[in-house]
Amino acid sequence: MKQISLTPDLSSIAELEQSLEDFAGAHDLDMGLQNRLNLMLEELITNSVNYSLQTVSGPKLELCLSLEDTFVVARLEDNGPAFNPFSDAPEADTSSSLEDRPIGGLGIYLTKKFANEYAYKRVGDRNRVTLRCKIGETP
Repeated sequence: MKQISLTPDLSSIAELEQSLEDFAGAHDLDMGLQNRLNLMLEELITNSVNYSLQTVSGPKLELCLSLEDTFVVARLEDNGPAFNPFSDAPEADTSSSLEDRPIGGLGIYLTKKFANEYAYKRVGDRNRVTLRCKIGETP
């Protein structure tokens, strides 16, 4: 298990990349899985930093990466106001042309498509998003 306290601003994206690269190398994970995890977590971190953590003093952003059976499990937590990105975020418009689409929702849409399992839970004063991706499988 690898626990990382991320800087609660957009510089955490570079920290995420390095942490994922280290974790993937240590566990011999393929580049496709590493890239999927990076995309999903980058979207979730960006949402936390730009929306949730803007409203709290002493913002915290933490990531835990682990292996459970045949899954990579990524757990991202922040101490912003309660927000379930899987039910509270606007649905992405994937049917309109790009120029006609409203901004928002595409990152969560991709996360739902790329993760084998995803969940949100409010734990005390923290938002916890858990992603599970099966090793060797592309959803």
